Amino acid sequence: MSLNKSLLAVMATVACLFSLEGMGGTDKLELSGFARAVGGKLDTNLATYEGYDSGVSFSEKSLIAVQADYGFSSTLSASVQFLLHTDQDRKSGVEWLYLTYAPVEDWQFNVGRLRTPFLKYSDVIDVGFAYPWINAPQQLYSSYMFSQYEGVSSRYRATFGDAVVDFEAYYGGYKDNLISSGIDVEVEVDELYGGVIEVNYGGFQLRTAAINGPKVETSIDEIAPLIQGLKAAGFDDIAERFEINDSASAFLLGASYDTLNWYLSGEWMKVSSDIDVLANLESFYVSYGYYYESVLFHITYAASNQSINTVENTIPVGVTPALDQLYYAVEELNSYFPTDDLDTWTLGARWDVKTNVALKTEVSFLDGKEGKTSFFVVDDQRFDRNATLYQVALEWVF
Repeated sequence: MSLNKSLLAVMATVACLFSLEGMGGTDKLELSGFARAVGGKLDTNLATYEGYDSGVSFSEKSLIAVQADYGFSSTLSASVQFLLHTDQDRKSGVEWLYLTYAPVEDWQFNVGRLRTPFLKYSDVIDVGFAYPWINAPQQLYSSYMFSQYEGVSSRYRATFGDAVVDFEAYYGGYKDNLISSGIDVEVEVDELYGGVIEVNYGGFQLRTAAINGPKVETSIDEIAPLIQGLKAAGFDDIAERFEINDSASAFLLGASYDTLNWYLSGEWMKVSSDIDVLANLESFYVSYGYYYESVLFHITYAASNQSINTVENTIPVGVTPALDQLYYAVEELNSYFPTDDLDTWTLGARWDVKTNVALKTEVSFLDGKEGKTSFFVVDDQRFDRNATLYQVALEWVF
């Protein structure tokens, strides 16, 4: 059965949940959810960052979600999560939809629309209550990484004395639109696979993960006419280098130590690609937090270094006006792709008002590189890629 057919089967199964509830199955149905109201502003009107500008906005990160889990038996269950998001660059709707089969306590298999289990908080990135920050470090938790996929996964848990080791493998595909530095990119990955190994020992956690896409295809509406023009003029070699159709992969290492009084954590990620114009990205963060009664104070440093391979412009200049126009169009296109070099210091506090409600406040000092996009959408070229982001949030699980 193909992945699409499997997903349709899962959707049909979950659609039956509420019918089953009406037939007396309420003891098998569990409803839960989460919500967050996030407000923020940037201290400049020359650019935007994560949708924030110089005006106060609650429309970028606020959301609400409801999840239904239905147990058919002790080994088989179905889950669906519906998410409503205020961000205009993100779709609302079914966030995940899958079947779970757990034949024994240590094994679990999933099929359907799933979260990509790559970074430490990838599975719960929408659940702000689950982590200390308002914004997880953008250098790693940005839209570069596929947040979900349609396919299958398997998990195995092994215990060695006081150490618990989790192994996870996944396989599937992805097709959706990503927004990066204001650029809308349609991405299709026919084959996506990887694995995760996580070791927990007391308060210590070590995590490593990998993701591979042997064939990544993208479509960017803004550059399609130029690629067609290059082919029409006989510069197929340049056009092919601007076409994104090759492999990409990423590797992650993470570690953390958590006590009753403080924690220290960090993650490092490297994204590589054989695609000529796709950036190679290396990023990391280190975070320290101290608990004082019901308040957590934290500080985080995050950094990213991104490089792209500039396509050599072999179009002759001064021959004809048409070739001159094509030459300068290629030069402009070479500077079109995002280069998100950014250093960030974030100071924040989280107050757990109740067991299911938290208030957060945060200030982030954004130090980008002049001439680079640095995750900003630049409205005025006088902008030096330095700004401060202020945020407050109410996090809630129910």
